Amino acid sequence: MKGDIPVHVSWTFAIPAVLPFLHEWSRRPQVALIHTAIFAALLFLSVFLHELAHVWAARRRGIGTQRMDLYLFGGIAWFKPGAASPYGWAWIAFAGPLVNIVLAAGFAAAYYLFARPLLPVDPEGLFSSPPPRPDTLLEWTLWLGALLNAALALLNLLPAIPLDGGAIARHLLAPRFGADAAVRIVGFCGVVLSILRFAVIVPPAMAGILLWFPPSFRPNWRAFRAAGNKKPVPQHPA
Repeated sequence: MKGDIPVHVSWTFAIPAVLPFLHEWSRRPQVALIHTAIFAALLFLSVFLHELAHVWAARRRGIGTQRMDLYLFGGIAWFKPGAASPYGWAWIAFAGPLVNIVLAAGFAAAYYLFARPLLPVDPEGLFSSPPPRPDTLLEWTLWLGALLNAALALLNLLPAIPLDGGAIARHLLAPRFGADAAVRIVGFCGVVLSILRFAVIVPPAMAGILLWFPPSFRPNWRAFRAAGNKKPVPQHPA
């Protein structure tokens, strides 16, 4: 795409790339270094292309981009002032997860074309870090690429703030229920999901694996309680 768009990468973006392999550094530092490097490259590629898809979809509707930020919790594209229909904004928000869906399908297809099927998963090792993986590095890379992008697509499509799913739901609901009611609905869904996520976080934490999953409670609670009392939520798909 033409035009210069600044991309700011925070040092915190390295945290989610390193955390899954901390236990390996004390036992197999060389293997841990390889795994961390591959996962970091896949994570950067997946998040960067996700944000680039937002930029492309916005540009198709005549909306420019100020910058892209990559940080601890993923990325965000900041758009210049522009006008689009609610369905246009919903499409801009959906473009990011759509790229992750395509990438997940591509990695999965490559895995089944060039590698053997996944080995059966041991229930006792379900929350090992990383989970049970294929034997060769190529198999593991393709499998991890598919798993990572599938997870990014699924998490980003959750109807909560500030996820893409929240933006999609908000823009699709606003024409029918009004902007304030749409924000309240998304905020309520986000509050429920932020509570339910502990069912996913606690089991691996008990196994010694620290994970973080969106959405956060506070922004969704504020959206649910303060809709109509504050300025509209900026239309900047995350």
